[in-house]
Amino acid sequence: MSAVGPNSLLSLPNLLSLSRLPLGGLFWLTLGPTTTRGFLALGVMVLAAATDVLDGTVARRRGLATAGTGAWLDPFCDKMFVGAVLATLLFKQGVPLATIALIITRELLQLPLVLVYQFVPSLRHWLRYDFRASILGKAATVMQFIAIAMLILGGPARPAAWAAFALGIIALADYVRRAIAIGRQRLLRELEGPKPK
Repeated sequence: MSAVGPNSLLSLPNLLSLSRLPLGGLFWLTLGPTTTRGFLALGVMVLAAATDVLDGTVARRRGLATAGTGAWLDPFCDKMFVGAVLATLLFKQGVPLATIALIITRELLQLPLVLVYQFVPSLRHWLRYDFRASILGKAATVMQFIAIAMLILGGPARPAAWAAFALGIIALADYVRRAIAIGRQRLLRELEGPKPK
């Protein structure tokens, strides 16, 4: 029987990433009006964060961090989990939409860019974009979690939401810069042609 490859959803890093999808539903079930329910919801967030750290660690140890399904699945599952958490806060806690918009500005701006990338074949050929999260992207995600924790516990969430907004914009700008750099490198290689043997 062959080993599970990097493109298989059944590889351990991908299963860890996918586990964040049901955790989004569990967050909805655990969050409630009491302090105990708030801490239970935070526990779900910590568990999701642990899977985010573990999937990358396992992928790197297995040499899968730069290729295969996990390269796009990890950030996709991150965004789905954060979306589920924010939907829960909006509908169950009545958190103002403006605060939620600050926290997910990166995702709101990134979505049309991803759609253009997916539906324009020439752009995909030129870029062949690297979907791995950068350090800035991870920092923005951490700040989103801090802002959400403040919302759950009734702390000062607004400064953290603004920090998530700022880091998200910087991370998005870095993604675009990285995409352009990748495209330019590919274009230069194609213009230079194959190296003589």
